[in-house]
Amino acid sequence: SGISSGINAEYGAAKEVSTVSTKKSVRSQKTGYGGMKKGFLFGGSSSVKVPSSKTKITEIKANPNAKKESLKLKEVQDKMSEATDFLSNNSDEWMNDNLLKSVTEDDRIASKLNNPQFMAAFSEFQTNPTEAAKKYGDNKEMQDFIRAFSGLLGNHFTEIHEKKASKNS
Repeated sequence: SGISSGINAEYGAAKEVSTVSTKKSVRSQKTGYGGMKKGFLFGGSSSVKVPSSKTKITEIKANPNAKKESLKLKEVQDKMSEATDFLSNNSDEWMNDNLLKSVTEDDRIASKLNNPQFMAAFSEFQTNPTEAAKKYGDNKEMQDFIRAFSGLLGNHFTEIHEKKASKNS
């Protein structure tokens, strides 16, 4: 019994050692070298988790109007609306003799305003500016006319603003 208990103790120790060594060998298969899983560097098997039916998947779709709308700023649209209202409601204030005098004195503008082709093109810019820009964008005379007319109007409205500002001061 002493021998058997010694043998059992020996076998028990052996069993315990073999159990530990088995756990180590299993562990070394899972983690590999340096704590990384086996196959990490060389594309070993991996387990892919399939989303459960409870997982919510958010789909992101492009807004077809986003490109057009991204360039529109609410503040700018509001100011343009105010300007349009001002121009239509206060035409007697800005469409005055100074403007008419400036237009008639500038030969680049006056000659084009008397030309039916330029007036037709100019009205196209008022009704459909995108198409008119495509159609007349390469026309040097049209570019010069629009640049001169826009500059004249810009100077005219600046003068009106400065006169109002000096009256209010």
